[in-house]
Amino acid sequence: MEWQKIANTVGGIAGAVAPLLSGPVGLAVSIGSQIAGALGTDNTPEAVAAELKNNPDAALTLQEWAHAEREQIRQANIELQKIALEEYKAELQDRQNARTEHKDHWMPATLTLLLFALFSAVLAALFFGPDIEKNRDLIVYLVGNLFALVASGVAFWLSSTKGSKDKDKLMTLMQKTVGQGVAK
Repeated sequence: MEWQKIANTVGGIAGAVAPLLSGPVGLAVSIGSQIAGALGTDNTPEAVAAELKNNPDAALTLQEWAHAEREQIRQANIELQKIALEEYKAELQDRQNARTEHKDHWMPATLTLLLFALFSAVLAALFFGPDIEKNRDLIVYLVGNLFALVASGVAFWLSSTKGSKDKDKLMTLMQKTVGQGVAK
């Protein structure tokens, strides 16, 4: 058993500890071993779970441990939030790099048009195809999934990101024009 498996059980007793047991493995093992030490059990999730289940005083002991170690628990939760923030920043940076790298590429427009054509074909099959009743569930499933993809494609072209991208292009063009005018 992993420490994550008992996070809900421990969290019901000492709520601030649950995210730590569900976090990165090193942190979960560290907190888990501290809990096991406080309860006087083997350093395994199974032993801790059994102690919490079989010993009514174990819950009080766990709460006392959490209260005594609240600053360490708070710092560990802050560390978890920092890790999550860094992962989010890396994901945003990756997206931004992809947008910058492929800003004038033909593929987004082609994919959007292909998705729209596929969506239209499935809709046509839904309303005009033979054996509609036999395939209705499949077609409805496909329409639902394709609609989300088409909506994402349309959002790309109509969203504030696209507007911002167009504005940036216009500003760059204006700066070049003004720069050329001054150079003359």
